[in-house]
Amino acid sequence: MSVVTEGSGNPGVGRDSKLRNPVFIVGVFRSGTSLLYSLLNQHPQMAFMYECDALNFPELLSGPRFRGNWLERLEFYNQSLSRHRLVYGNTLRGLEKVRTPEDLYEVFGQGKEAVLWGEKSPFYCSHLVRLAKRNPQSPFVLIWRDPVEVYRSVANLGRKNRFFGRGGMLSRSIIYHERMVAQAGALEKAGARVHHVTYADLVDKPAEVCQGICRFLGVPFDEQMLNLGTADLSAVYHAAHNDYLSCGVIQRRQIPNEILSPEVIQKLERFRNRWNQLAPGKFVPAKSSTNTRQPSFLERAYHRIAGNLLCGWDDTKRVLFEFMPLDWLRTYRGVAHWFFTRDGRAEPKKSWRELIAAHWLTIVISYLMIAAVGEVDSLNRYLSLLPFYMIPCAVLSLTINWRWGTIAALIASFIGPSISRTIDPSFAQIEVIVWNSAMRFALFEFMVLVLDRVRCEFVSRKTEKN
Repeated sequence: MSVVTEGSGNPGVGRDSKLRNPVFIVGVFRSGTSLLYSLLNQHPQMAFMYECDALNFPELLSGPRFRGNWLERLEFYNQSLSRHRLVYGNTLRGLEKVRTPEDLYEVFGQGKEAVLWGEKSPFYCSHLVRLAKRNPQSPFVLIWRDPVEVYRSVANLGRKNRFFGRGGMLSRSIIYHERMVAQAGALEKAGARVHHVTYADLVDKPAEVCQGICRFLGVPFDEQMLNLGTADLSAVYHAAHNDYLSCGVIQRRQIPNEILSPEVIQKLERFRNRWNQLAPGKFVPAKSSTNTRQPSFLERAYHRIAGNLLCGWDDTKRVLFEFMPLDWLRTYRGVAHWFFTRDGRAEPKKSWRELIAAHWLTIVISYLMIAAVGEVDSLNRYLSLLPFYMIPCAVLSLTINWRWGTIAALIASFIGPSISRTIDPSFAQIEVIVWNSAMRFALFEFMVLVLDRVRCEFVSRKTEKN
């Protein structure tokens, strides 16, 4: 079933007119926005930016943000300018007159001699109403996909991709759907120009979808839009989940059904029933289901609270990228890249029994050392033995892995505060013991994780030599 809804307003623009208000292409993560972007951007009159996320920012702080070096920070954040070939090297030459994201869209569009410009971004599903208020004449192309398919794709990517493998992605997916359904309804109620398509139609009937979008935007249809093999993907992130675009074939990706548990599928089906009631016809299931229930009040409340907290944390990190000193951010990114990046050679997994058999002597000596340091600590009142507690944790991390180091860190973290409790009554309060133990564990665990990364580096280099 094709879903097409157009709001009120000017039906389109012609070749000789200028659309000052950008076009926004929006859908939740893994709903087909990248495929739609790749097809539309082949039209000679369309020039959309790919996830520069210039407007994915709290409105309250936008004023001071745009008075600062937001273009330089945007480039640092996600390489938006260089991905779209708007800058070369570290210079912003040619962008001196860009003051707002709308200016940036226009500069990019003029570089392609297009009459339609704007941006594609999944993050904007939470900001549709704000974008419409900022650009009252902007057209919106919204794409919808079965939430079970969406989260199956997220879970599949999460096995190898850090972004999609974060904790709480189910709650994030649910809250993004909730927000998009609500905000899309508000757009239509306000008379905004909105065009809806489904992922199923985009894959099965791409010609009809592209023709419908061209009619909505007021430009002639171009057959080149259907040739994915010639799409310019230079602005698309080089990541495994975008590799399917380079194959040049418009098709569904086959993901095993067992990626999701039956409980998660049933939960998403309940939410899909709710969203289909709020936005009829937009969530077409890939497979028919007999589940007609909707989520309970408690289920909705849980995911609303969890999803909003997680998205709030994401917004906080985005704000830090905008206002913290760039030198700090560059240092952080370099350290994080070293810490989390592996060279692709995964270590062979070993069971606990195999690790104990291979490293039993190291394990025994390390835990005897913790016990010995604890005994000595109990005999003195004034001398700190903190570094001696760290030694066995370090040995286990460097020799075996971070899991064994973490266990030792947990034990060592509680020994010292527990001993202090027996020596000095002022340390006897439970909250003092918990706080001191937590602070020690934070220090020990940081050391454990860093040394485990060093161990991986040694193993990698040793493998290269062999």
